[in-house]
Formats: sequence, C-alpha cells, structure tokens
Amino acid sequence: MRVVEKSICGNFRETNEDATGIFHNGTGQILIMVSDGMGGHQYGDVASSFVLDRIGEAWKSENLLDVDTGEQFLRNLVMKVNRSLYDYQEENPRYRGMGTTLVLAAFIEETIIILNVGDSRAYVMNPRSIEQVTKDHSFVNMLVDAGEITADEAKRHPKKNIITKAMGTDRLIQADVFRLRNRQYDYLIVASDGLTDEMATDEIHTLTYTSEKALSDKADDLIVRAEKNGSTDNISLVLADLKASESE
Repeated sequence: MRVVEKSICGNFRETNEDATGIFHNGTGQILIMVSDGMGGHQYGDVASSFVLDRIGEAWKSENLLDVDTGEQFLRNLVMKVNRSLYDYQEENPRYRGMGTTLVLAAFIEETIIILNVGDSRAYVMNPRSIEQVTKDHSFVNMLVDAGEITADEAKRHPKKNIITKAMGTDRLIQADVFRLRNRQYDYLIVASDGLTDEMATDEIHTLTYTSEKALSDKADDLIVRAEKNGSTDNISLVLADLKASESE
C-alpha cells in the first residue's frame, strides 16, 4: 500500500484549519486521518491539530492489533480524545467554542476500519465504482434522511455547512464505525468538505483512474479540480493506493 497526504489553505481563507496525518504503529499498521476545524469558530486549527496529534501519538505507541481489538481501541480513543478536547476548553476559556470533524481509516490485516465524526468523508473505489462509506453528521443530511429535500438540493442549501456532531462540542461523543474488506478496492480517500463539497463522486473516481500519474500527482489533480470547481474552503485529503507497494 502507498499513501500520500495533501492539505492547502486555498485562496479564500487566511488560516488552514484542516490537519492530515499518516501514522504507523510499532508493527507498521497504518492509520490515516483528516480533521477539519469548525468553520467560523475561532481556533479551529487548534482543535483539528489537538485531535489529530493525540490520536496519532496513541496509535504510534501501539503494537500489533487484530481487527476486533483495533476497532475497540479506536472507538475508545476517539471518545477519550473528544473528552480531553472538551475539558481543555473548560479549563482554557479563550478556546471555548472550537471543534473539529474527524475521519480516519486504519488498515489491519485484510480489513479497513473507518470512523467518522462530522462531515469529513471516506470513499473507496474500484474500477467500476466509487462508494461513500461515511454518512455526514449535518443538518442537510438530516433533511435528506427525512425526505424533506433531495441530495441535489442539499448541495445548494443555505445551511449546508451546519454540522450536527463534532469533536469537542459535547463531553460524550461516539463515532460512526465501518468495516470494509481491503481486497475489494483499489483506492481509499479521506477528505475534508473543501474537496467533497465541490466535486461529484464520479469526478473523484475519474481523476483517480484516468491517468498513469504518480499517486502524489493524482492527489494534486483532485485539489486543483476542487479549486477550479469553486471551493472557498481549506482542501485536504489522504489518498491510499491499496494495491501498490511502498516502493512504487
């Protein structure tokens, strides 16, 4: 497997509130993450780095995990780090109101374990299709689920940026958890909404598959396309080629 990460501030923001990471534990098992500091909230960059750094350090200190143990470890870790971020704000009033999304993927044996909080997403791809694994914790997604608006209407809704769950906003939080079989897919991408709000899923699929470029160049192409499509946010992703060797 080969993995690259890319994160840019973009042309419309003064601060990059996104954070990305690729972490290996003691036996080489890989964890990838994107966190997106809550837009419009002061210190969003502090919140995203807080969560990413603590989860990353905890992963690096572990050794060989099996699938069940790894999933429970990540569930508990996300709850613990969320509580720490919440308490940090209580102890430091200047930081109150900050928060962040989180999406992560851990590769254990032949299984991919994905957790998410908020509206940063994970997708998996094979030559035939692309699948959105995560489900946005957002106001418009609640309306879509209730049948009040369509998915297309959600993309243009004036409240599309309101998220209903984020790290650090409540003392107790639970992530959504998904398990996938690694061998069924060629690529996995985790990304902030600066990318996914401005790109249709078939665009992501096409740009990933229609060239023989290096993985890093594919990631660059995705970010450039999001910018051309009108993204006004920070844009971040971690892209994994599940079939490549690290030396490729």
